[in-house]
Amino acid sequence: MSNLTVQSIVVGIDVHKYSHTAVAMDCLGQKISDLSFSNEELENCISWLSALGDRKRVVIGLEDTNGNGLHLTNKLQKEGFYLHYVPPILTDRARKHSVYHVKSDDVDAMRVGKAIITKSEEALPAENIIPNSQGSIRLIDLLVQERQSLVKEQTALKNQLHALLHQCYGNNYHHDFKNIFSTAALLWYENDLKDRTNFLTDSILRRIERLKVTQKQIREIDKSLKSKSANLPSVGKLDNQLVGCGLLTACKIMAEIGEVKRFASQDHLAMYAGIAPVKYQSGKSGRYHTNPAGNRRLNQAIHTVALSQIGNQGKKEAKEYYQKKLTEGKSKLWALRCLKRQIVKSIFEILLTPDMN
Repeated sequence: MSNLTVQSIVVGIDVHKYSHTAVAMDCLGQKISDLSFSNEELENCISWLSALGDRKRVVIGLEDTNGNGLHLTNKLQKEGFYLHYVPPILTDRARKHSVYHVKSDDVDAMRVGKAIITKSEEALPAENIIPNSQGSIRLIDLLVQERQSLVKEQTALKNQLHALLHQCYGNNYHHDFKNIFSTAALLWYENDLKDRTNFLTDSILRRIERLKVTQKQIREIDKSLKSKSANLPSVGKLDNQLVGCGLLTACKIMAEIGEVKRFASQDHLAMYAGIAPVKYQSGKSGRYHTNPAGNRRLNQAIHTVALSQIGNQGKKEAKEYYQKKLTEGKSKLWALRCLKRQIVKSIFEILLTPDMN
């Protein structure tokens, strides 16, 4: 699709579970028309969009292309409309910086459309990241999100058990177990406490049972991720070629990137991940600051890779680069950010490399 022109019509859509609100604007952000419709009235939306003019001039922006907006997105794509994915942080930022802190469907829809007009470098083409409901990327994304939720639950249960076991056994509650949450350790505690009948032991046993179920589900998801990622060569390329990136981290990265071709350059990818620094300049003075925006889940996955590369079993070149930045006077955190920027470059190059098969 060509760049926006004075003839372009930008449509922002505020997506919800049952109903959606669309606002059409000209290239200056002036409202032309609006429409509210449900998932059962998608044909009404298509008719309304067609009445706006030539479809080649219509650009549609959506915040949600895989969740509540999945049905709408698939319909618009089949009809041949050009779609843009607008990161939610753009509209949230616009709301916070607005003089009028209004929160309504039509205003939010206009903010989605204006993000395409004013933040075109951050609003990404959606055609390469919209899988069907059974697409591998979507399945991996769902599995990763479910796993992260289970890990949080597991951590909470472990913290609670540390406190309760200490109350029950005192300072020696570890009983020489290297890992008190291993299968053998949990079995020992269950056997030792099963004949005791009081509130404390019952509370411990209930949490141990929930922990065992959570651990089992995490193992099952790991198996599913390994199986489903076999259909995605990009995951295998990152797993095999990017030092410090295991299968799980590769899945997390690809769940957020989707398709690397939607990024015009490695700089674009770095900005999307919130890794590229932001320049603040006023007059003759200017300096770079950390970018607090961007895709935080992608940023976190790349942060994991960076920490692994400078670890004991990491990558020699990464360690040398990290030390070089420290020698230049940068803080440890800023040196790590510099390394993350180099990792983004490696990810971009690896994913763009054609498959040899």
